[in-house]
Amino acid sequence: VHGVHICVVGETGQCGDAVGWTGDLPAASVVAAFDACVKPLLEGAELANRSQVMAPAWRAFRGGMPFPAIGLADVAMWDLLGRSVGMSVTQLLGQHTRRLKACASAPPVKDADDGAAMTNEILAQGFRAIKLHSCGDLSRDIAVCEAAREVAGAEVDLMMDVMAIYDRRRALALGHVLDELDYRWYEDPLPETDLDGWRELRGALTTPLAGVDAVRFTIHEYARPIADGTFDIVRMDAARNGISQLRALSTLAEAFGIGCEGHAFGPALAQAANLQVGSAAGNAEFCELPIPLGALDFGVKAGFTIDL
Repeated sequence: VHGVHICVVGETGQCGDAVGWTGDLPAASVVAAFDACVKPLLEGAELANRSQVMAPAWRAFRGGMPFPAIGLADVAMWDLLGRSVGMSVTQLLGQHTRRLKACASAPPVKDADDGAAMTNEILAQGFRAIKLHSCGDLSRDIAVCEAAREVAGAEVDLMMDVMAIYDRRRALALGHVLDELDYRWYEDPLPETDLDGWRELRGALTTPLAGVDAVRFTIHEYARPIADGTFDIVRMDAARNGISQLRALSTLAEAFGIGCEGHAFGPALAQAANLQVGSAAGNAEFCELPIPLGALDFGVKAGFTIDL
């Protein structure tokens, strides 16, 4: 996991922190972009004026600026603002709930037996929602999804994320299986470049489609597909895109009557950033936690635990 830690220091010496996962980007490239293009914007900036402060960075994004350099700065500014006024970010955003369901983000497994064993292990930790990931083979993915449902029973929420590796034919075949197994959602069945395919798939399936885990999508790229009925649930990572972007996306999605869930893979502080927005949104149900629980808890005194 490529992680980056950014700290923004206020006038009184207080620090706003942000830690995020950079995906396939080398951490050094994100740090270099932050130092060169974002850091100068933050010097002497007014925290409450984030959109104006970050406007030049968003213009640079259109020219190739990596997302996390902007998103992490936004998270750090929100964190510093909250510390300066003695409020959580959720309270600043307008807290909606104090509780979200914990969703275990499970690693890919090689076969149905491993899928069943992993499901049992996750359930034993107290989780009642599990998101599986594709191993890259359709027949094995189907077998793992069936095994997970058999072990979990009907009361556990199961999700499947194929990480946009399928074509339309395979995505549809797995989708029909997920319909039969009553999965909670089907994430990234197709690449975000095939939005016509997304709409076709949505019309053919009953399982809600969730997307997209694409670092190219901002609130602006989401607007038209949401209006066109492409998604049932939209996803975005506050630690890559920023708290401001995820909050705006949740508001837009709520206006169209669809869900919005934070994509909280990565270090504990990345999960925390998504949790802050999810707790303020009326259309979020889950807080995603990578499995094994605590494996990415660096940079914090204590990581996440689930309330049983």
